[in-house]
Amino acid sequence: MDDGVFATLNYVAPASARNRLYVAPGGHMTTTRYAPATVPIHDARPHVADFGLDRSGFTLLRHASAVSDFRDPAQLDGVYAAEVTELVKRATGADEVVSAGWVLRTSAEEIPEGVQPPAPDVHVDVHPGRADARMDASSPRPGQPYKRAILTSLWRAISPPPQDTPLALLDYRSVDDGEGVPNLLIFTETLPSPDDVPDIPDPDSHPAGSVFEHRPGHRWWYFPAMSPDEALLFKLHDSDHSVAWRAPHTAFRDPGAAARGAHPRESVEFRTIAYFF
Repeated sequence: MDDGVFATLNYVAPASARNRLYVAPGGHMTTTRYAPATVPIHDARPHVADFGLDRSGFTLLRHASAVSDFRDPAQLDGVYAAEVTELVKRATGADEVVSAGWVLRTSAEEIPEGVQPPAPDVHVDVHPGRADARMDASSPRPGQPYKRAILTSLWRAISPPPQDTPLALLDYRSVDDGEGVPNLLIFTETLPSPDDVPDIPDPDSHPAGSVFEHRPGHRWWYFPAMSPDEALLFKLHDSDHSVAWRAPHTAFRDPGAAARGAHPRESVEFRTIAYFF
């Protein structure tokens, strides 16, 4: 394969019935069962003009940030939040954009407090059945109906290139709208034992993402050796389903990264909701 890599991705197993992701400070634990599949992940850089938020569900942006330390929560809440909301507003043409929070991640063996490991499965952060309620609750104009809302993530590598664990994006044009099953998202102070997971009496009341089964037609892309002045903007949900309305994604271990002197991946993802009134 001369335009990418082959890598193993964690797809959900068809028989997985108790899908949950528990998130605690510094780590996570899943009860979801996976059926890993090795797939081609193509180098997106030669094809960048073919992508777009409404075509593939993602786009690569150039953006020089004024943040001097992306590991500083104060700068993320202050400087970066304003940058991201303005960048998303320009990229989408929305009337207003609100912050939906950020996450720092690292693939290093030792994970600092407040940082999460890379998300290791094929997923979208919000399940379609939960998206409307979330976007309604976050509207900057309560009581005024919006015409359209787009939940996005702006993803940026903050460690030097190349990174050992890049982000892979699944082209919306290769995914059926009916794909994906709920994966409950449960925030907790301590992770439960995998052998003693409590029952959940009302699972529909919990936030949930979507996890995906393997399909031979899935077409995967990644942008190798991302620099800090690049950012990937991709959709988590778009209320307009006449265009690309989501982009499933996952971290993956680049099998040839070590030979190229790769660094542990550090990244920041910043979620926003763009509203059209």
